[in-house]
Amino acid sequence: MQRILLTLFTVGALFFTAHAQQDTFSQLTLSLGPASITRQDLIFSPFKHSGFSPITVGLKYEKNKKIHQFVRLGYAGFSAGVATPYDYLLDDSIVTAAPHSFTFIGLDYGMGHWIGKQKNSLIGGSIKVDIQAMTYQYGLFSFFGYYANFGLAAWYKHIFQVADRHRLTAQVEVPLVSWMARSPYLINDDEFIENIYSHNGFTTFFAYLGDGELVTWDKLQTINAGLDYQYSLSDKWNIGAGWQFAFIHAREPLALTSVQHNFMVMIGMRM
Repeated sequence: MQRILLTLFTVGALFFTAHAQQDTFSQLTLSLGPASITRQDLIFSPFKHSGFSPITVGLKYEKNKKIHQFVRLGYAGFSAGVATPYDYLLDDSIVTAAPHSFTFIGLDYGMGHWIGKQKNSLIGGSIKVDIQAMTYQYGLFSFFGYYANFGLAAWYKHIFQVADRHRLTAQVEVPLVSWMARSPYLINDDEFIENIYSHNGFTTFFAYLGDGELVTWDKLQTINAGLDYQYSLSDKWNIGAGWQFAFIHAREPLALTSVQHNFMVMIGMRM
């Protein structure tokens, strides 16, 4: 499976490199804003856990011409639970249980071609990295969980030029093939303990990935969509607002369903 994934990534990288061209302009965009999540992972609990993050961060660099290219980095951290934090008794003292915590990091690189008579639509592909680390708190005990997805995806974007300075952009993205790694069925089984034996974060991370498998739409369904509004302040600067939606459903080893909404303000600089 590792060889198949490496071959797919190599072919994708060669395709992107072969079609790259010099662009007429490039832009760096910073986005900040709150996010919400609803997540149910049957490996850890039958309950749906909801959470809110006051701030998520995104950084995107894109180049535009006949070939559109982008690199995007994102971070989000959530405190989640089933309901209001509960109290429990510990050594004759009342203690408030800590919430679950989720940390998400995403990195994407993609390319696309302009299509249509008006050249206001793009279709392309991307290499996606989605790393999620979870800590589930159960009173005195806590359990670490992980989800990692390295994949190839197809995406479509349409740009609505509402007026000279006003632009609305809609985008949707779906996976083609992915290398997915998740926490084991028993959470901390023998293989999990072997993976963390080195006490080296870098080594452990790749040990987790090695336990993954190559999956397609039958085992992993993800959809990423977004809507952005941008207003041009000048030839160099623009501001805007946006919404991003991320859906994950994985079947094995037990069902995982995650729905995330990000709301953000953006500032962009053309270079």
